[in-house]
Amino acid sequence: MAVPMLKTLLNSLLGLLTAFLVLAATSRPALAADPQGVWLTEDKDAALTITKCNSRLCGRIIWLESATDRSGSPRLDQNNPDPAKQTQPICGLVVITGLEPSGPDRWDGSVYNPQDGKTYSGYITVLSDTTLALRAYIGLPIFGKSQTWTRVDSAAASGIEYNCRRRG
Repeated sequence: MAVPMLKTLLNSLLGLLTAFLVLAATSRPALAADPQGVWLTEDKDAALTITKCNSRLCGRIIWLESATDRSGSPRLDQNNPDPAKQTQPICGLVVITGLEPSGPDRWDGSVYNPQDGKTYSGYITVLSDTTLALRAYIGLPIFGKSQTWTRVDSAAASGIEYNCRRRG
């Protein structure tokens, strides 16, 4: 009598285990959209590439509509609070750092603004294959600014890597 009861119990456990495995296999979270690539800013005055930087993502300026100042010299990061960095060109500068996944299609990190020399908290959200939203803020996200960026075709972007446009 104990053998049929043990057999029934084992069959029930096997059924539960199978159901659990099927449920686990089908309930994986959807893969997030990939923010890596070349993006044109909302004002279309700069292009950035978002790539892997160690275990996180970062964004580097690879093109500027106005890469030079009035004298024809490269625009420098003169507002940087670190005097040693004030002589580095803005083109080629890493301005988005430490991006880590924080939700579906969203990555949190930091955003450096060479126009004011400040680093802000920020995040990007991939809205579609061709657009992403960037939000940079101080303290809480409600105290910030957003931009919508457009993905640049990778074939067209391959020729602009660190090629800042010169005035004139």
